[in-house]
Amino acid sequence: MMIRTTAHHPHRLIVATGVGAALVLAGCAADPEGGGGGDTGDGGDGGTIRVAYLATGSALPLFVAAEKYADEVGIDVEMIEVASGNESITGVATGQYDAGFAGIGSAAYNAVDEGLPVQYVAPMHSGYVEDYFILSSELAGSEEEAAAVAEDMTALEGETFAANAPGVVTEALLGFALERGGLTMDQVALEYIPFPDQVPALANGGIAGGILSEPFPTQAEQNGSGYRPWATPTDEPPLPFTGIIYNTDWAEENSQLAEDYMRAYAMGAEDLEQNGWDTDEMLSLVEEYTGADPEIIAAARQHHISSDLSVDFDVLLRYQEFFMEQGSLNYDEIIPEEEIWNFSWRDAALEN
Repeated sequence: MMIRTTAHHPHRLIVATGVGAALVLAGCAADPEGGGGGDTGDGGDGGTIRVAYLATGSALPLFVAAEKYADEVGIDVEMIEVASGNESITGVATGQYDAGFAGIGSAAYNAVDEGLPVQYVAPMHSGYVEDYFILSSELAGSEEEAAAVAEDMTALEGETFAANAPGVVTEALLGFALERGGLTMDQVALEYIPFPDQVPALANGGIAGGILSEPFPTQAEQNGSGYRPWATPTDEPPLPFTGIIYNTDWAEENSQLAEDYMRAYAMGAEDLEQNGWDTDEMLSLVEEYTGADPEIIAAARQHHISSDLSVDFDVLLRYQEFFMEQGSLNYDEIIPEEEIWNFSWRDAALEN
């Protein structure tokens, strides 16, 4: 059974559905006092896991695990909508949620450094800098013109670029994009602007460029606000952008439930890798959870996930080094990625 609630209205039920059943329950949101969810020990059967999610298409692996495969592995999933990745990290670290998503960024790194019971346990979605970086139509009126501008962006020194928030993976992607064009982060003015608001800022020249997650760069290109200078690579793997996090105290006390959820998640990842993110079934799930127009989602450049839930530690180290250079980490020595990522539940799930 899958139950969906919102963290912002803890007694308001949005919807409850399951594979083969539908159930409406009142007052089923996360315990505001942070009480444990699910069975203790190794029982697993019938246990409930509380999962924090953000209403974005990149969280589709979470939706698929809850809607298609949780019932198959014999668990209940309570999906709780939150407003940001930081809210997810805080809620998981304090035990309000058992699991959740998090962009790969400084908040999670700092939480690990502080000794909080939170670790990444599997990647969620991957993608390419080329799919996220976009230039204002005031600088380039077509993809071809954008490509010419991006070839050498040193003339844009001092111009304003945008990411959606500080210390998040998209800020690192902006840094990588600028580096490709011959600029560094300290050579531009950086503003933090939510994805939807970057589209009009691109249109009126308020920003020279930015990092936008789908479907917003596609929307910007469709309405002429901006253009991506680079095509999606076909000869290199995508970069990890987000991950699944567990409250490790909960996961160690509920090891079978933690493993069973990872089994459902791995089945969803395999489904997405084999069949794609843009099938009618998947577009319907994205629409249900996010309200996004399926036609726009279908037209957008697709996200990626590997069915073996692998992640490149060299890329992760590059992120951590970027955030340290930006001064968004609360420590001054690199933490080994093996301490930030714990694959024990993933590995156990894949073995089964």
